[in-house]
Amino acid sequence: MKNYRHSPFWGLVIITTGFSGIYTESRADEVMSELPPPPSALSADQAIQYQLELVINQYATGQVVPVEFRRGHYLVQGKDLEQAGIVAEHLTFPTTDISANPNIKLKYDSENQRLLLDIPTNWLPNQTLSNNMGNPKYQAVSSAGALFNYDIYASRYEGNSQLAAWSEQRLFGTQGYLSNSGVIKQTLAGESIDNNGGYLRYDTRFSHFDETNAVRWQAGDLITDSLTWSNSIRVGGLSVSRDFSIRPDIITFPLPQFSGQAVVPTSVDLFINGNMTSSNNVRPGPFTLTNVPFINGAGEATVITNDALGRQVSVSLPFYVASTLLKPGLSDYAFSTGAIRRGYGVDSFNYGPAAVSGSYRYGVTNYLTLESHAEGAESLALGGVGSVFKLGNLGVVNASYSQSQMRGQNGDQISWGYQYNTGLFNLGTQQTYRSDTFGNLAIYDNQDANSTNSGSNNNGAVYSLSRRSAQYSASIMLNEFGNLGAAYIDVSGRNDERTRLLNLSWSRTLFSGSNLYISATRDIGASGWSGAVSLVIPFGALSNTSISSQRSIDGQARQQVSYSRGMPSDGGLSWDLAYAHQSNQKNYQQASLNWRNASFESSIGAYGNTGDYTQWADLSGSLVLMDKSLFATNRISDAFVLVNTNNYPNVRVRYENQLIGVTDSGGHLLVPRVTSYYPAKYDIDTTDLPAGVQISNTEKRLSVQRNSGYMINFDIKKSNSLSFVAVDQQGKSLPVSSRVLKNNQTLTYVGWDGIVYLEALDASNSLKIITPDGRQCQITVPFDASAPQPVILKSPIVCPLIPAQVN
Repeated sequence: MKNYRHSPFWGLVIITTGFSGIYTESRADEVMSELPPPPSALSADQAIQYQLELVINQYATGQVVPVEFRRGHYLVQGKDLEQAGIVAEHLTFPTTDISANPNIKLKYDSENQRLLLDIPTNWLPNQTLSNNMGNPKYQAVSSAGALFNYDIYASRYEGNSQLAAWSEQRLFGTQGYLSNSGVIKQTLAGESIDNNGGYLRYDTRFSHFDETNAVRWQAGDLITDSLTWSNSIRVGGLSVSRDFSIRPDIITFPLPQFSGQAVVPTSVDLFINGNMTSSNNVRPGPFTLTNVPFINGAGEATVITNDALGRQVSVSLPFYVASTLLKPGLSDYAFSTGAIRRGYGVDSFNYGPAAVSGSYRYGVTNYLTLESHAEGAESLALGGVGSVFKLGNLGVVNASYSQSQMRGQNGDQISWGYQYNTGLFNLGTQQTYRSDTFGNLAIYDNQDANSTNSGSNNNGAVYSLSRRSAQYSASIMLNEFGNLGAAYIDVSGRNDERTRLLNLSWSRTLFSGSNLYISATRDIGASGWSGAVSLVIPFGALSNTSISSQRSIDGQARQQVSYSRGMPSDGGLSWDLAYAHQSNQKNYQQASLNWRNASFESSIGAYGNTGDYTQWADLSGSLVLMDKSLFATNRISDAFVLVNTNNYPNVRVRYENQLIGVTDSGGHLLVPRVTSYYPAKYDIDTTDLPAGVQISNTEKRLSVQRNSGYMINFDIKKSNSLSFVAVDQQGKSLPVSSRVLKNNQTLTYVGWDGIVYLEALDASNSLKIITPDGRQCQITVPFDASAPQPVILKSPIVCPLIPAQVN
């Protein structure tokens, strides 16, 4: 490659002879006949030092560095070139002779004092454009408090009346939350029900979250985590597991990356399935795009580059994303130990033998994730391994093998599956085969529990695992012809009983947002089909009408028409009405009316065949104890936020730019439906605040821990402001910009016409005023904090000026 360079000495000669602004190129081995030879004073070893800006591949680095010109060579410090973006392995230290490198093309711009370098793009560092650039992580927060969820349900049928009251008690704070849930059932009239008058406990659990490491710790009643080829059980004990849901900033599965090289500064646009998802400016050098949206399945990416000269290059690449994989190096695990829970929903405290369960997953490559699972108890040992593998752009396969030994009998399980998802169609299958003697914790306690409950020596299992199960599914989008789907399920039980179901479905959007659904199901082991046809017609944003017809496999028919109105997001009324004509049965009717306000939600209704109705009523909500106050609100399933405006009422509060309500007489508003770990924005509208108040911040963004609450304080306070006109002994306004001091600290300055505005005042305020020419005076200004703010004194205050003291 030719090495072009220009001597700064010749540029200097041109400037001194009056030809400033002329830019020329020269070769070191060429003689410029039109210029005089250089003076002898600058020959030999004499060097010239310049301060030049480095421009690399037309990208102005903004870095001005010392450049030494000696014997026709340009010498630059290696650290300066490395700081400008050139990879160190292509440089020499401490000084790099860039003229001697045949891979570097250089020019000296004397007019703008720049050194222009053209270098190979692989000499420049790789630029990674990530999808989380500029998205800061918000550490989840929690305040201390208590919560009481309730749901009271009453029903009456044929003279029998029952009442059921479900409740959850929850304590929360920075270390996690402790919760307990259960139900009380009571017969009000008629025949008694199970657990009449007693309390049935469901779950008691303490949970702690390590957000930094995405780890969840639990103690109490819990459900063990499982893989797709294992089972979960209820235990009372301890567990530790990865929980990526508390870190929404972490992408757990591999996303496609698209790499390229930019010779000059370039803009790069990324299109996914025809939709632009990002646009970035890149510097010269290699770059990698990882800012791909969270998608799943097959797709096509188009990368379009545009340089400063208008040249455009477009490249389209297919890809496949599998959310069931883990990123390389990322691990996921869950380990639990405790006593197996018996009779959940029937007994409050019934626990069986001790058991342990654990699962572990590890991302090996972008294409392979390995899995393992183990279970153990007295006379039970189980172990299994599995994997998830991406077949390039052809989908994902999964496979696993497990072996067990339960009560002296060995058994095994084999499972495999395949999934392919795209925007147009989806395919999938999952197969599981088990030997008759395969056992795990899901059935381990059946025999003992059955014997204990019956008081006999019956060793028959209450239920068992299927010997074989196969599932097949497919769906396709037909554009204006709707969506078509099919599914087939084949399950063989332990005693060779077999169930085979085939389901076909079709749906299409019709006029004005209405939708038509058609489905048919066949039990292959029986004769005949069952099917349903439904047409849903919307009326406005909340209301819709549905007309449907159903036929069961035994020939029973049902035609139904219904009308419903959804609940507005800010509360109000909703209802549901339905009427169905049934063959061989009386007609069916249903009606319900729901009301929701900021404090609770209530419902009443009735359903049943003609003359045989069940009436019911429901009341649900939450009571929250925070900030030494009790608040009634809608039922809180996850997290919530309490907004505090420091006793200022009727302040409008917005959650994610949506108006939620106004603060009460104590300056509080509770936002009940908050998604935990999501960094949401909360802001208040100060336009309705009275005059004379101040607030430092009207908007906050934060995330809340799971099943917890947090109090946001908007520090609104009285400004204790006072304004008056200061005049001298002749009644003239004090000069503009005169300093106003209190305790030798400058508070403010005198404005036009002698107006003085002060804040944060005491009952009595001794002030000194110093004019720009050095004159000064002292006054005492009283202030009544209970007076309406701001306080404006109608009469001027006389501040007698005394001449400046001359030293």
